[in-house]
Amino acid sequence: MQQQPPTQTGGSTGGGGGAGALFGSITKKLSSGAETATRFTKAQALKAEILMKEGSVKGVKQELGVTVYAALESGDQAEVARIFNEFKAKVDALNAEIAAKRMEITELEKGSGAAS
Repeated sequence: MQQQPPTQTGGSTGGGGGAGALFGSITKKLSSGAETATRFTKAQALKAEILMKEGSVKGVKQELGVTVYAALESGDQAEVARIFNEFKAKVDALNAEIAAKRMEITELEKGSGAAS
């Protein structure tokens, strides 16, 4: 005659767990995994956006060079300053967006899920 194995799982704590506790544990782990995957996906999307913004910064700087060339050639320092300030504002705005996205990534990587 064979002995039946004990019905209580050896690793359960809190007494009485059973199938419901096992299902709850699995559900909790799956939910946690899904949240982690979601944060990872959001972080990757933000990183891609940062790369695009960095490319835009480079493009703005290249455009600055082309635009300011004539003013530099003619020696018009007031026009050079005006053009530079115009393009600097564009670069600053893009850099602020990049910094905000980096902060958002940091929050996601901490696991807080605080994203805007």
